[in-house]
Amino acid sequence: MAEEFGLAEMLKDLIGKNLAAHPEKVSDFNKLAIRIGLSVQDADVVITLNFNRGHLIIQAGLQDPVHIRISADSDIIMALSNQAIKWGLSYYFDATGKEIRAAMKSGRLRTQDMVLHLPGLIRFSRIMSVP
Repeated sequence: MAEEFGLAEMLKDLIGKNLAAHPEKVSDFNKLAIRIGLSVQDADVVITLNFNRGHLIIQAGLQDPVHIRISADSDIIMALSNQAIKWGLSYYFDATGKEIRAAMKSGRLRTQDMVLHLPGLIRFSRIMSVP
């Protein structure tokens, strides 16, 4: 359970700093109304990020309904936060993007239902991205 709290605090801190440093991301944060289940395989941690139009609650475990599920090792999760955003979308053609593409192809990064919730995933990617 301590690992879930550590990851939750790290993600809240990352999002808070991103929003403070990039006020243009606040609009995306305020529009997000989605639950994202995040499984960090190598740390055996599962949390749910519940975005509710300008509010974020992070809980241990999967809290139904989860709209998008993301499962990967911690290095890939960190790569997702370092992914470049170009033209408002995730960019897969630099070194970090290629690492993420390779992880998807090999199964080290798995997602469920992302196509059904693409606008939410795009907004989530933009607020999570550090660069």
